[in-house]
Amino acid sequence: MLVVHHLESSRSQRVLWLLEELGVPYDVKQYARNKKTMLAPPDLRAVHPLGKSPVITDGDTTVAESGAIVEFLIERYGDGSFVPVAGTPERRRYTYWMHYAEGSAMPPLLLKLIFMRMAKGPAPFFVRPLVRSIANKVMSTFVDPQLALHASYIDAELAKSEWFAGKEITGADI
Repeated sequence: MLVVHHLESSRSQRVLWLLEELGVPYDVKQYARNKKTMLAPPDLRAVHPLGKSPVITDGDTTVAESGAIVEFLIERYGDGSFVPVAGTPERRRYTYWMHYAEGSAMPPLLLKLIFMRMAKGPAPFFVRPLVRSIANKVMSTFVDPQLALHASYIDAELAKSEWFAGKEITGADI
């Protein structure tokens, strides 16, 4: 049975969405983060040494990284669906958007998460205003404008076609 190892507040949802679309049966094994460090527990690190999620196990195969998992599942269970034909413009768009998700879209989202935590997180009394001021300044002058730029770009690209790679849903949309 395929198992999705889900760490709370992680990106396992896209893997679950694809599994549902493919009609592949699966189990979910949930893990709780350490409340102080926000890191994965040792039992998830036993599945994958980095303790990251999502991770899937499918028989003897373990795959980490959501983009790699999407590609693995499409190749193994997609029966030719969820990926455009090689050599087509749709396939080039598919490849682009698969890489865009992690390479371009994720960094400003991660920065937003980090600086929001800095602005709201604990700090010694005498430096708390400075930490919050720096975090808020970075968000307002860099992170938020980058997120707005990416959102505008994505909207404009999706105005060209129903899905990222054309007329059919693909792994790039997941």
